[in-house]
Amino acid sequence: MSDLPRDVVEEVLCRIPVTSLRPVRCSCKKWNELSRCGVFGKKHLAHQAKVAQEAKEALVVMIIDYRVYLMRFNHVSNNNKKAVESCVLKREAKKLIGPDGSDQIDVCEIFDCEGLLLCIPKDKFRALVVWNPYWGQTRWIEQTHNYHLQTPDLLVGKYTYAIGYDSSRTHKVLRFSCFPNRFVEFKIYEFSSDSWRILDLLPRRDDHWRIEYGERGLSLKGNTYWFATGYNSSFLVCFDFTRETFCSPLPLPFDAYPQDTVSLSSVRGEDQLVVLFQPWDILTLEIWISTKIIDDQPNAVSWNNKVFLSANIRQLIHPTWQFTVSVSFFIDQEKKIAVVFDKDTAIQDPNRQVAYIFGVDGSFKEVDLRECAHTLANAFACSYVPSLVQLH
Repeated sequence: MSDLPRDVVEEVLCRIPVTSLRPVRCSCKKWNELSRCGVFGKKHLAHQAKVAQEAKEALVVMIIDYRVYLMRFNHVSNNNKKAVESCVLKREAKKLIGPDGSDQIDVCEIFDCEGLLLCIPKDKFRALVVWNPYWGQTRWIEQTHNYHLQTPDLLVGKYTYAIGYDSSRTHKVLRFSCFPNRFVEFKIYEFSSDSWRILDLLPRRDDHWRIEYGERGLSLKGNTYWFATGYNSSFLVCFDFTRETFCSPLPLPFDAYPQDTVSLSSVRGEDQLVVLFQPWDILTLEIWISTKIIDDQPNAVSWNNKVFLSANIRQLIHPTWQFTVSVSFFIDQEKKIAVVFDKDTAIQDPNRQVAYIFGVDGSFKEVDLRECAHTLANAFACSYVPSLVQLH
């Protein structure tokens, strides 16, 4: 194989799945060098995208027992079956690798920005990790802490994070602390300068809105959106990484309260927000899709008039089941399905992670992913599209 012409080797390597690149790179120095070339990367990802489309497959990133995995979500068309019955989730072997070559990194949260994954260690005082699974590259970001701002002690190290980029494609990480009644600190890390700086973003007293700890942001076109609450209203807020500030509150297609479940996702391959809404009292599940977001107008969000999916949770899952805050989910518009990741409803089996698959046609299916060793480990997953961005 080492004596084959370059174009033949490229043709062979293009057929290697994204999740299998690591062992291939380790097996041959020449293949390793070729597979890390940007020109080859574009060719490889274009071929893999075509294969995935034909196979009705999509990649999903998932945390299982504080380890990061890539999974394949497969949907094989079958006219004799309802939409959800032919859905299959398959775990792959690709895991986050540390700088010492080991995979012993406990990760409690992940934030995706077009294929770059910001990984938050379980030990909140360790360095952050930005990981590009396609290149197998990691970038470690040391943190600084202002302990005098974080009282009481129970809130020390409880940060909200986001990763994005500005108009020049410079990547940045936002970190802030929000206590029950007020924000206390905003800091931003810039990849180009490899340093943190404080942002003067503390809201005025008359703003009175907050992002609750535990609410997950959603990165879209380089900016990040959150569900936020005020005194008598709820809405979305967007952090613009170019202007390094929050935009004006954005409307939701429904009236929500802090005790409701509201979570954000996006349409794969499209510049559209997706919001999941489950009122705490009636427990009906709704999923709405926005119109396309324009590059230089992150705060111009409007919603389609018709709900994408509506489901009766009381009948399908459990009479009192409410999904967790910022529950992970993704949709497939073509297949007309939504996949929600959470724990099992059974009190006697709280460690079982489940994928709840809903069809627009009213069909429903539960997929048992695995038993978790850690009761407190939340289920997390998001759709994943490989990135050619270099971290080194």
